[in-house]
Amino acid sequence: MLWGRAEKGKLSMVSKGSNSNRQRWVKVFGERNTGTRAVVWMLRALNGVTPGFPNYQGRDLDALQARVDTQFSGFQHEMFNDALDDVRRSRMGAHSAWKHAAPQVDDSYAAKGASVLFMVRDPYSWIAALYRNPYHARAPRPDTLAQFLEQPWLTMQRDNIAPILMSPMELWNEKLRAYRAFAEAAPVPSTVLAFEDFVLAPVEALGAALQRFDIPVEGLAEIPESTKKRGKTRAQRLAYYKARAWEREVSTDAARLVNEYVNWDVAAHFGYAQRDPADFR
Repeated sequence: MLWGRAEKGKLSMVSKGSNSNRQRWVKVFGERNTGTRAVVWMLRALNGVTPGFPNYQGRDLDALQARVDTQFSGFQHEMFNDALDDVRRSRMGAHSAWKHAAPQVDDSYAAKGASVLFMVRDPYSWIAALYRNPYHARAPRPDTLAQFLEQPWLTMQRDNIAPILMSPMELWNEKLRAYRAFAEAAPVPSTVLAFEDFVLAPVEALGAALQRFDIPVEGLAEIPESTKKRGKTRAQRLAYYKARAWEREVSTDAARLVNEYVNWDVAAHFGYAQRDPADFR
């Protein structure tokens, strides 16, 4: 692998001998709340690029899905759907893994001539976002971020990590550790896109990442609206992140716990450093 620097000091990984004629299949990995949905939408709209979604097969599971849809709703429906998604993905190659999974290396990436894009985010900002939007949480959300950091997290099978974690912060550790291991072992090119860069300048940041794969970016465009229901407008997102307003959501106690739980060796590899809890309110 060749090691370089992306914008604002984040590490990028690009393998030797990249071939622009073959690298149009871009697989995106990123933990929850790192911008993966927006990136996938932008890739899907870019001519000649596919983000590589799986084509689920299995009549047995389709029949089971129909029964689940008929008999369950709400949280129960969500749990059954998650279990079905786990089974479907377990029948496919690693390239079809969940975008939030810890990636695994197999020959499915090379067979597609794939490039792999890893989305990462500052650990303090990320845990604040997960507390606001605790996707796939299987326990009630506690009253404070500090309490949330000390609450065990039940994972999905398709996360490809341990079934239960001591803290939701371990999601961040395990996924970024897996990204580093994948980049070192996989026979395909990979690079890193920092959420902090992407959220402020989506086209420029994603375009720079794609150019590291020798992928033309003419026509790359920002999505006009939020990808999530009740999401912030573009102007609101810019104002929020330019002002680093998320820092007001991290207490001194929560920052101390982040410092305790984060694997700072892994964090440093991706350009993130430990902060003094006194930096927070």
